[in-house]
Amino acid sequence: MTTCPVDPVLCMALFVSDTPCFSDPDAATVRATVDDTLERLGPEECYARAAEVFGDRPDVALDRIQWARHVCERALTPVGA
Repeated sequence: MTTCPVDPVLCMALFVSDTPCFSDPDAATVRATVDDTLERLGPEECYARAAEVFGDRPDVALDRIQWARHVCERALTPVGA
């Protein structure tokens, strides 16, 4: 099991955003999407919406959270981390 070097709330923000799953956004787009989602919803609502997806559609949620983690790790991990 690996740990994500990115704050989990950033991954949740991408997870609940409107960004299509399995798209390949660049780092600037990821940062803008995460910032916008957190500004609109806040961390608690991001987690609440993610929990709802996991409860309603666990088959979809697992693939989407893995995608979000991968994209956030690539785009938001500080150099040298």
